[in-house]
Amino acid sequence: MTEEPNTETTTAIRQIFEVQSDFLVENDQTILVSHFGAFSQSLVSSLSEGIENLLVSIGDKRMVIKRMFSILIEGLQNLRLHGELDSQGVQSGFLVLSNDEKQYKLILANIIKTEDTQLISNYVDSINSYSKEELKKSYTSILSNEFLSPKGGAGLGLITTRIKSGNLLEFELLNLDGGQSLFVLKISIDRL
Repeated sequence: MTEEPNTETTTAIRQIFEVQSDFLVENDQTILVSHFGAFSQSLVSSLSEGIENLLVSIGDKRMVIKRMFSILIEGLQNLRLHGELDSQGVQSGFLVLSNDEKQYKLILANIIKTEDTQLISNYVDSINSYSKEELKKSYTSILSNEFLSPKGGAGLGLITTRIKSGNLLEFELLNLDGGQSLFVLKISIDRL
């Protein structure tokens, strides 16, 4: 087992991870899966498969499992592909999946450039303000324009997540050192 890098940024993100996990437990959520650190392709594959099997074993409706799995894959790939490296070259992020009788809660976090916080905040706020029809129209428009960012994304991940979750996206943008911030995305998926 390799030792986890210990940078100031990693330590700060670990503390945020612990606070988020504690908050879920204090609010009667059962933590099903959590991971702190880097997200390699093999880890993303392993987590995806393990979580899908876990959701099936819990016995939720097939549609709930399908929606949750789709959101999870989108989020994990986002962490892997779009998480920035800290000043020491370490990519830190986290995932926490929990549930109670009514909902699953998925918290995903990754490092971003502080200069991008306003853009992300505005984007999530606008997605949250859209009706179902506006979400579908925006999704279709982005697909037809085939715009790709330098890292390969077209801005569809958050729209897809909002559509599939059926709930507003919650988020926090927390300052880190060195011109970086932590983007913490909180997604609720109804089980009923």
